[in-house]
Amino acid sequence: MKTIGYFGDSFCESPREDSWCVLLAKKLNCDITHFGIGGSSIWHTFIEYEKMQFANQLPDYMVFCWTEPYRLYHKEWPIAKGAVPNPDADPYIYKAADMYYVYLQDYRKEELAYRYALQWFDRHILSQKDGLHSILQTWSMRPYELGGRNEVFELKTGKFVDESMLQFAWGGGGKPDDGFKFADDGTRCNHFTTEQNKAWAKKMYENIKKQ
Repeated sequence: MKTIGYFGDSFCESPREDSWCVLLAKKLNCDITHFGIGGSSIWHTFIEYEKMQFANQLPDYMVFCWTEPYRLYHKEWPIAKGAVPNPDADPYIYKAADMYYVYLQDYRKEELAYRYALQWFDRHILSQKDGLHSILQTWSMRPYELGGRNEVFELKTGKFVDESMLQFAWGGGGKPDDGFKFADDGTRCNHFTTEQNKAWAKKMYENIKKQ
């Protein structure tokens, strides 16, 4: 049986039966190897990918949901600006992150590092697997949606769906529809309603089959 794995953040982390990740795996008749991790940065994806590649454990289908540029990498705890500290973590980790965001963060530097890193990974790492694995890339959040410059770039390996899952969760507009809650409350998973999960799974399936 073929396998599918999800690399990314909270937009691809839910294992619930109504999750688009689970629905897509069923459409493709695949076992799921792993999901995304809420609040994680692109660097978690790069490191996870390297570990799986070294262990020869890359799934047959690889779905990349790229998050915003401004998150910090930590090997245990997700750290995003304004994130609620995990009660099990050392509180100084989050204090250090808060100090970084206040005194050291430079949006332009982080946007450049993000774009250069993603394009390098796309063109020089993922491209080596194109044809050997089915690869789909999309945005959890476009780089500029939570601040910074309106600068979008194309990813070339596999099938690139140049759409924002955040915008899809909001209802497709430039701001959230009434009733949208970013924190899942049991009525949503991956920040999507049940119907949105079904629709996104269908969209991803159709794009994978175009390869």
